[in-house]
Amino acid sequence: SNGKTSTAQQMQDIEEETNIDSLLEIASYHLSLGKNELALQAYRRAMKRAFADVMLVKNQLGEIKRQQAELVLAEQERKNADLSDYVESSELATSRKQEAEFELSLLQVASRVADIHNNMGVVHELNRSYKQAQTSYRDALDVYYNTCKRFKDSDDPDVDRTMSNVKRMKKACASEEPRAALHGKATSIAKQTRSSDPVSRNKALTAAVITLQQALKWETESLGSTHPVAANTLIQMGKYYYEMREYDEAVSVIRQAIRNLQNALGKNHPQVCKAILLLASIYERHGLNVSPEGVDKDEALLEIYVDALDPLKTSLGEVHPEVGLVYTKIGYLYGKKRDLGLSLLAYKAALKAYGEPTSTTLLGGMHPEVLSVWVRVTEHLYSMKNWGEVLVAGERALFFLRLAKKSLFREAELYTNHYSSVASTSDTASVNSISIVKTSKKSLIQITSGTYYSALYTTLSSLAQAHITLKNYQLARDACQESLQLGWEIALSSQPDDKSKGSNHEPLDPALHQLIRSLKRLGKVILLQKHYNDALECFLPCLELLRSSKTTESTLDTASVLGSLGFLYLKLKKFNESSNFLRECLRLYRKNGVDANDRETNKIKAWLEMAESREEDFEEPPTFLEIPIVI
Repeated sequence: SNGKTSTAQQMQDIEEETNIDSLLEIASYHLSLGKNELALQAYRRAMKRAFADVMLVKNQLGEIKRQQAELVLAEQERKNADLSDYVESSELATSRKQEAEFELSLLQVASRVADIHNNMGVVHELNRSYKQAQTSYRDALDVYYNTCKRFKDSDDPDVDRTMSNVKRMKKACASEEPRAALHGKATSIAKQTRSSDPVSRNKALTAAVITLQQALKWETESLGSTHPVAANTLIQMGKYYYEMREYDEAVSVIRQAIRNLQNALGKNHPQVCKAILLLASIYERHGLNVSPEGVDKDEALLEIYVDALDPLKTSLGEVHPEVGLVYTKIGYLYGKKRDLGLSLLAYKAALKAYGEPTSTTLLGGMHPEVLSVWVRVTEHLYSMKNWGEVLVAGERALFFLRLAKKSLFREAELYTNHYSSVASTSDTASVNSISIVKTSKKSLIQITSGTYYSALYTTLSSLAQAHITLKNYQLARDACQESLQLGWEIALSSQPDDKSKGSNHEPLDPALHQLIRSLKRLGKVILLQKHYNDALECFLPCLELLRSSKTTESTLDTASVLGSLGFLYLKLKKFNESSNFLRECLRLYRKNGVDANDRETNKIKAWLEMAESREEDFEEPPTFLEIPIVI
């Protein structure tokens, strides 16, 4: 149901509730969530029930006193008639005992009425309705004085606190206009800085801060230094400090405001949550300038986001995009620390908060973070070598990547301008397209048109490796071929034109490294399927790419490709070619300091010995052990 229907239902539930304790719990709950009107409604309903109890007890007490008066009169007549043997009747003694019990009960129910008046005063105070708050506190005092016979200066903390609240509200009412004027003045000064030069802007913002400090002094004297109103003033001061680039001051006053709000409203109140997220946004942008000495920026930011979770979930519920975004940011920060386990837990919690996995995700568009989180989950599972889960998460990520492609590029107006020369198989997905929900808030992992193909390549590569490890060779080959095609497109688009090419002494382009990985991975799958000629078509261009740069032509990566080629030619009984590749592989092993007794070295030596013997009927070479394919 929508918010209005939910509020109406909650109002109805309050009106139908008759138990005072339950009503007070409901009011307290709504107050902790910042739902002041619902809290006020629950307190009014509780007041109605409590007042009814007071009237009932008063009526019962009146009846007891009336009966007691009759008994006293009869007793007096009996006493006068026989003075020598007079003993007070048990009926009169019982009546007096009942009177004492009802008077005690009246004190209890009346005290509850006073407490509810006080609670209503708190809600009015939070709503900044200071006159109404003052009235509620005075009503509570009247009940304490007239019904409960509880007076000031009698060491009664409830009475003393209520008396203090009445005085505070009197000051708040008297200072309301000057305080509002000061806030208005500060806002007006700050607005004048929008088009000013930096010096003039800082001067004006300083004046705005000074004005708010004057307002804060009034608020401290009338409402108290820890009042939510004073905390909100501190937050506004923090925003002005931020605009002045005085980040330490901004963080200091906002932290003070958070402490005050937590003490006044509880740790899960929406205002607390907003203040914590404001603090987090400052750390995100300028954490290096404000982190305490010896505390890493990411550690400080992570702590802030974790603190924000409970109030956010309490306010918005477990399933909400804002909750999902905070979990996503927590996952990203744990990922930066290489704590993949906690990062994965945070990302999974983020998916749950976004409503995943459900079919409703597709209705009306998909939140952009859902796609990004699935890709990160796949990457983490790949790093943790949890291959079964890689397949599940990878397929989900691939499904969303294909769905979201057109929407992403249409938003960036790049869909027809990038990678249009070669159509990727990802264009022929079984479903066409889905719109991406627009949102102004995003995490650092959110996929855009600029990072789309990298995410697609990573996901396909992860799926390919999972299928290889699980010996699903045909599925692995399909994923490898698609990632290879994508790798070619990315590599071709990233290369400079002929006129601007550098020498082969320059480092190999990252896109070419990515392409080499794709060729090696596909070559391995085809080799494992024993399609040796087809495998050559992967390893030969891979070798050519590695030898195109002085920085890679003598590396272990090149040696591993040479070893693979030597093995393939050995299987194809082309012994001269096999010997040449295997010798070159051993030379690069020696050059790179590989131990002469290393398992890989011994394997290459055994193959070379077979190739050099040129025996047509040689035994099968040693079982193909995994050739390194990860660069």
